[in-house]
Amino acid sequence: MSDVGQLRAAITIGSVLTPGDDGYEDSLKRWSATAEKRAAVVVKAANAEEVAAAIKFAVANKLPLTARGGGHSSSGTSSSEGMVVDLSNMRAVSVDQDAMTASFGGGCVFADLDRVLDPLGLAIVGGVVNHTGVGGLILGGGHGYLTPKHGLTIDNLLSVQIVTADGSILEASEKENEDLFWAVRGAGVQFGVVTRFTSRIHKQGEVWSGALVFTPDKLPDLVAAVNDFHNKDNRDGHCLTMGIGYGPDGTSRVLTVSPFYQGPVDDARKFFSKILDIGPIIDMTTMMTVGQVNQLLNPLAYHGIRRLMGSGNAVMPLDAATLQSTADKFWSFCDARPGVGAQSAVAVEFFPTHKILEVPHDATAYSNRGDYYDVVTMFGWTDEARDGELRAFNRELVAHIRDTLGYKYNAREGGDAPVGRYINLETDPVKPEDAYGANLKRLRVVKRKFDPENVFHKWHGVNVEVE
Repeated sequence: MSDVGQLRAAITIGSVLTPGDDGYEDSLKRWSATAEKRAAVVVKAANAEEVAAAIKFAVANKLPLTARGGGHSSSGTSSSEGMVVDLSNMRAVSVDQDAMTASFGGGCVFADLDRVLDPLGLAIVGGVVNHTGVGGLILGGGHGYLTPKHGLTIDNLLSVQIVTADGSILEASEKENEDLFWAVRGAGVQFGVVTRFTSRIHKQGEVWSGALVFTPDKLPDLVAAVNDFHNKDNRDGHCLTMGIGYGPDGTSRVLTVSPFYQGPVDDARKFFSKILDIGPIIDMTTMMTVGQVNQLLNPLAYHGIRRLMGSGNAVMPLDAATLQSTADKFWSFCDARPGVGAQSAVAVEFFPTHKILEVPHDATAYSNRGDYYDVVTMFGWTDEARDGELRAFNRELVAHIRDTLGYKYNAREGGDAPVGRYINLETDPVKPEDAYGANLKRLRVVKRKFDPENVFHKWHGVNVEVE
């Protein structure tokens, strides 16, 4: 690497950190300790111009490059042994209530948005954990509790400011650099560093949510209740998640249902009566703001331990015996490994897909618009010696879920079919055809235009097609 002094001279507001500098070690920390790498240089940029200077320096010096927003991925996407462009100083949020839009920096986490929007009775479509970075989640598609009512995060996205591989600072929207905007919505990390997002926001009242905890023998009854929920075909934004996991002691098997109802408590309890009638051993539901809902999973998803996630899907109706096989497989593995269960879970996100499916499959690069629900695996542990077996089991468990519960995608026969996986949750790299399906061909055309040298190649690479 050339003298880093040249880079320091270009970064006049932010900072440049190399090994031994104050703040360098902290800059390497990630949500998952398995995703941390020792970077040659970290650029904590203050604006798009500094991001551009960092990219130009990395390209000129042939340094591998990545961007860090919230640092929440368990795949290592936000870490590099070359350069990390750290956006954590770029967290300004501005709201235009007349236009019902919000603009926010690429280093924001969703808690930054909740703090501004919640007091105004407004909300944005985000994830289900509020310390997730906006960049990674949005650019991979993005969904959460408000998706059943308002669609994916990318379906609410109006424009981005993005720094591309040659250091250009571009605006991309439906009216400007339309091809880049199409690609950003679902494969954004392959095309540059987004330094600003502008999105629709929505009026939002309080909702009824929280957690209902059940003993594991209630699984068949809960499956019947969620099948009934699915058959209601509600278009009002009500949704729920069902988790397979453990109680606070890390050893007691439990099932958890987190309902989300867009309305008052009496209506909510009537709507979800079939679940409530099963008899939760703990009922922690109440009226709350969406910002408060987005904090509910924080105790399970705290920073600093070793993390791993995976993505499957479930086609309705659910079969109780089939889901039980997944639960038994998960519980048996965790029972044999003390300390793993307390921070691990399998969850089915019953987020109705009507709004997702309203958008044509080829309208954005996102390739997972299917009539099924996402299944999420999450493991947390502290002993590095267990890394290999956790990764192997996660692959095995996700394959089991796809084989028994889910819609199956075949890249050779898929046509314009959805890929059946939510790439934001994938820890292991996914083949381009399995990540982007029928949208891959167009993505490669856009890639050749904006990043012909494949500077941005981390995670599920689009790759440049060889003619």
